Amino acid sequence: MLPALECARLVNDGAIAAADSDIAGIGVILAFLISAYMTFAAVLLAYITGMVENQLLGVVDRRLFRVKSRIQRHPRIQTALRKFVLSLSDQQIVTGIAIMAAGLRGLAKDTISTYHYQIVLYLAWLSSSVHLSAISLLTPYLSKYNGLRTWRLIGMLALFVMLLIGLVPTISDNWGTVNKAFDPSRGSVQPTGWGVPAACFWGRTYGNGVNNDAPLGYAILVISYVWKVGELFIAPQRLYHVVVHIPVRILMEKPLCALARRYARSQRKLYLHVFRLYLMLCLPLLTALETLVSFSAALWLSILGLVFGTLQILIPRNQNLASTADQEEKWGFGQLVPLILLIQPLGALTEDLGVRHDKHHSQALEMQSPKSRPSESDRPMLLSPNNTNHRSRMPLISIMGEAHYQTSTPSESSEFITTIGRSRLFTLLCFSLQVTIVVAASLVFYVDAYTIGFDRGGNWRLVTIAVVLYTFSSWFVIAVLGPCSRLGKKVIW
Repeated sequence: MLPALECARLVNDGAIAAADSDIAGIGVILAFLISAYMTFAAVLLAYITGMVENQLLGVVDRRLFRVKSRIQRHPRIQTALRKFVLSLSDQQIVTGIAIMAAGLRGLAKDTISTYHYQIVLYLAWLSSSVHLSAISLLTPYLSKYNGLRTWRLIGMLALFVMLLIGLVPTISDNWGTVNKAFDPSRGSVQPTGWGVPAACFWGRTYGNGVNNDAPLGYAILVISYVWKVGELFIAPQRLYHVVVHIPVRILMEKPLCALARRYARSQRKLYLHVFRLYLMLCLPLLTALETLVSFSAALWLSILGLVFGTLQILIPRNQNLASTADQEEKWGFGQLVPLILLIQPLGALTEDLGVRHDKHHSQALEMQSPKSRPSESDRPMLLSPNNTNHRSRMPLISIMGEAHYQTSTPSESSEFITTIGRSRLFTLLCFSLQVTIVVAASLVFYVDAYTIGFDRGGNWRLVTIAVVLYTFSSWFVIAVLGPCSRLGKKVIW
């Protein structure tokens, strides 16, 4: 490792990044990006066309995005898409581990610059993000075959540990930045923070110390992996059901039930107003939790990770083209091979569509054993869209105020939950949450596009503002529309 004084000088003065076509070559970058976006496109296509198992779809998917499972009508298309995504996801996990291993080795040997380590890290980030979304689609299939699930789980955990270690140098607030302004009179090739050896940031921080966004990056990485790995097993789903699902349901339902019964007995408007106020506090949390367990959340995780990772790769690469273009923009054998290898997954897509299958054999392959499919009580879904026992036109307070109304047991979906899930106000809140995600992500990406290489930190502020705005806007919408909705109305709507 370089001496601390030498590293401090380089961080302050900058250095010129040398070219490395094996890491940042045009063919290598395109191969990773095309593969990642192709994987996301395949998962998105499966979602839009309904080639998704019914058990993966939540209320947000059904109510807001109007997605219905159609795999029973088109089993061959579903099988072909699944094999295609499986092939691409395997490619993502293997290439992610390979390039991250190369980056860590360069970090240990002091042979990789901040610029190329940034490329390596976020290429692996892309692979990880897309692989997690593919796992969401493949969960029912992998649950049937322990061998397939086990080795993919090993690969996911290996990449997860590598990313946790790999993010350590980026904690410094001066990662990828230099304290001297760009001087046009000195020409296009100038020392920058990208040329500093990445090893200088291992266990050291500069400038203002720790970057404010570092905890956010770690939180996203850990939560996404715990979330997706947990989907592969029944036990974590049951744990979520016991630790989150049931307490949230009890916290919401019992106080509302008590208020509704008091209102039914006394007809005092005070209880109606308190009922609406408590419901106003509960609904945004319920909406957020239901969105998290929907399949659309996996798509959001993937596309946001893709765009964020792409910016972190392409912008530094463009900033260093003046000194690296002679080698990294050239097409050669090492740049063409990764692109040609992208043709391989297409075989998995076409073989099932082009080959005629024996009917009984196909049915046997699609059959799922009872042990591998979670029961409704094990699924981490707060709202059940298939409960037909609700009174579709009665206001919520009338339903919960009835003497015979019973709060549900942990293994059942209550009429309270079902009524909320079928309301237009809940659908509106789900839509507003999607809009909030789009607006917040757009702002983060816009700011990143102009600050990468010059300034760091600040994304956590935008995320916090988005959460606060969503919460208060939801309360406002519920306060205005709640009395007109069946959720807060006294008479039948």
